[in-house]
Amino acid sequence: MKIAILGGTGHIGKGFALRLSYKHEVTIGSRNIEKAKASAAEYNEILEKHGSNDRIEGTDNKTAAQNADIVFLTIRYENIPSVIDLITPVLDKQIIVSVVVPMARDRCYIHPDSSPLKIDVSKEEYNANYFCYTTPKAGSAAQEIAMLLPEGIEFVSAFHNVPAHTLADLDAELDYDIGVCGNSTYSKNIVFELARDIPYLRPLDVGPLETSAMVEALTPLVINIASRNKLKDIGIKFV
Repeated sequence: MKIAILGGTGHIGKGFALRLSYKHEVTIGSRNIEKAKASAAEYNEILEKHGSNDRIEGTDNKTAAQNADIVFLTIRYENIPSVIDLITPVLDKQIIVSVVVPMARDRCYIHPDSSPLKIDVSKEEYNANYFCYTTPKAGSAAQEIAMLLPEGIEFVSAFHNVPAHTLADLDAELDYDIGVCGNSTYSKNIVFELARDIPYLRPLDVGPLETSAMVEALTPLVINIASRNKLKDIGIKFV
């Protein structure tokens, strides 16, 4: 399949590009086409060092999405509206996969329209350097994206809790479970197969798109545990 990774020059995008290129045609997208091409060249050097002849291409986000079967959104949460607006004119039969997690450093905040609870904690109280899930008005990043996408576009939320550094290390084994959320069995099954294309990842059906908030919120939890306890390669595994 042809896979576009929008935001593919970032840490998590890099890992998906490298891992998926072994079985798929991968193009990384960016707002800056020259940055995308430079990152693609860097990734190709890594693949060559690992004995792979596969090639990753780099282009702008819109072109990458237009030519893809699967479009990964590995962008920052605050960039969702602008990126969706950009690619909407070229969306047709693509499956969109979101790994987006809205979170903030040193601050716990729940959107006032989704809950009466708002907690804003000072750095002094909690020694700073922690992350909290910042609940969007729609309930989750996935639900917000679904509201912005054109009607009829297949959409899945998945891959939120894989550590970016480990994903990009082709010498590392990824013994993690992948929560997959979505309303379409067809698109979820395709994402299950994509997860299985990366050795040692196990996809699990979490439920409809509305369950994505629970999966997204695990990411800051995992990051906090890793940083505060000096642990590496922390992910999610159900046993």
